[in-house]
Amino acid sequence: MGRSRTWLAKAPTIASHGPLTDILIRLMLSVNDISLASDANDQWALTSDPRRISRRPGARMYFIRILLAHVYEALEIIKEISESPPLRAFLDDCEERTIRTFQELETFIRSPDMKTLDKMRNRVSFHYDRQLPGKNLKEIAAITREEYWTYSMGSEPLDWHFKLADAVIDRMVIRDVFGLKKPKSLQRSQETEVIARQLEKISITFTDFAAHFVRHYSR
Repeated sequence: MGRSRTWLAKAPTIASHGPLTDILIRLMLSVNDISLASDANDQWALTSDPRRISRRPGARMYFIRILLAHVYEALEIIKEISESPPLRAFLDDCEERTIRTFQELETFIRSPDMKTLDKMRNRVSFHYDRQLPGKNLKEIAAITREEYWTYSMGSEPLDWHFKLADAVIDRMVIRDVFGLKKPKSLQRSQETEVIARQLEKISITFTDFAAHFVRHYSR
């Protein structure tokens, strides 16, 4: 199990770095959002509450979508640093570990995986896309003509649930974002898990870079 460490920093110190100041606070915001989304996903995976178990697949998909959307936004900050020589020059004073993780992030933002995160952010996370939900609903309707889908309402948040909507968002992520058009199977599930884990891994690299970079300029 990892060990948590805590330091002290003064706001004037972090705010004293000219053009880097806005970057530093945006990195801090990103780390906070990513850590909360990741923790929520882990908590839903471990829940033993009977009322939550039935909602677990949809909840985990939700927090993965939110996590990866935040990762995309965070990597846009990396892109901004990478494309600005004055900002990139601030890396020169950092430790080798911080420089190395930044270079890993630079490689990622130039890869096809960045486009996958773009789709995740813009089409299935922060917006209700105007085309994909309807398209996938019609495809599901065509193959489940006689199937009934439960929906519920009640007095507590978890009571409100459309199971069909979970099926639609799963299909959108797997087929339209991850590009796995093959029929549902164990192999497709395994491939989906591999892609999700690869994308989640970059969130760890980002938080490692961002936290150490901010720490360097908060001393």
